[in-house]
Amino acid sequence: MMRKKKTRIADDVFNDLQSSILSGSYKAGDRLPPERELSQTLGTNRNTLREAIRKLEQFNLVTVRQGQGVTVADFRRSATIHVLEPFLIHGEDPIEKARALMDLLAARIVVLEYATRLAVQRADATDLARLRDVRQLLLSAFRTQDREALAIGYQQWLTAVVDAAHSLPTRWIANPFLELNRTFMERFPSLWVLDESFPEYLEATEQAVRTGNTDAALEANRSYYERIDAVVISMLEQLFVAGDGSNPDPEME
Repeated sequence: MMRKKKTRIADDVFNDLQSSILSGSYKAGDRLPPERELSQTLGTNRNTLREAIRKLEQFNLVTVRQGQGVTVADFRRSATIHVLEPFLIHGEDPIEKARALMDLLAARIVVLEYATRLAVQRADATDLARLRDVRQLLLSAFRTQDREALAIGYQQWLTAVVDAAHSLPTRWIANPFLELNRTFMERFPSLWVLDESFPEYLEATEQAVRTGNTDAALEANRSYYERIDAVVISMLEQLFVAGDGSNPDPEME
């Protein structure tokens, strides 16, 4: 129990320091204050602070060298996709955040197309039944325009497609995208586009996987996501770029 409590405190300290780095309060090349000073500032002990700093190092947000202390890394070059969500929350430049979101949409299409291609080749009877069940759930939610149910069901659909690929590397690559999708559907439901072609996309994809038609599966994904992403990008440009730079959601500060 004590270990769990200590871990939670270390996570809080990590989140505080990560926020300071991503927001620009600590810039690339800055040295963090000495342990004693920083632990006092953050209201924690030095052991917990060290645990948090180890996690920052694992995320490539800092470098730790004996005798040189802790130096803030250039996260724009060194970080991984795992910091995208906190960057979109804490980053200081709204235009840069909007562009990161736009680029994420394009990368998502590539990952989903690859997973779909493998799913066409490898899906078994269990996968097909799961896709059918999730599609039916989504169609019901779509008919009632239930955004919450759509967000949950859509996450299940994407997970089912990735699982049907039966590929560990694909799963590992897709995991950050799936987690980001889940997070943003929960935080920013207004970015969910209720497009009338959604049911056709689901049916075409399931049918293509069922019949082993790779070209049809890829076309269903590409045409749907390119159309939807164009709408989302237009929304982001209005909110971030063409507008006053304010965030689309009051929590995204």
